[in-house]
Amino acid sequence: MDNCSITLNIKQTADGFTDESELFTKGEFRLHKGSFFIDYDESEATGYEGSHVQMRIDDKMMTLTRTGTTFSSLIFENKTRHFCHYGTEFGDCMVGITTEELKPELSENGGKIHLKYTIDVNGGLMTENEITINVKM
Repeated sequence: MDNCSITLNIKQTADGFTDESELFTKGEFRLHKGSFFIDYDESEATGYEGSHVQMRIDDKMMTLTRTGTTFSSLIFENKTRHFCHYGTEFGDCMVGITTEELKPELSENGGKIHLKYTIDVNGGLMTENEITINVKM
């Protein structure tokens, strides 16, 4: 049941090149047992058509789980590195996710999340990422 509009502003830097994009989708936003949840279906625009994303956000952590055509489970926690499972159309791998900033500003009426993190493989920096997620009821 879609009850919100979701906008993702994404900035990704790899090998000195920066790419910025903005994605719009409909989804579900809810508060359950002290955590906020954002659910939406991926589209062709993201390259993960046929997959579903669920984000669980609380005061200290955000988990992002993608299911469907690929599976990923990413954990974002301020100033912390987590080893996470990341699935792509080419195969699965383990990546290091180091969160520099996780700033949720959510209420029962929606809000935004600002996230800044890096992804590394075998300790080597792959990408620097900055995402702002806006949820409007």
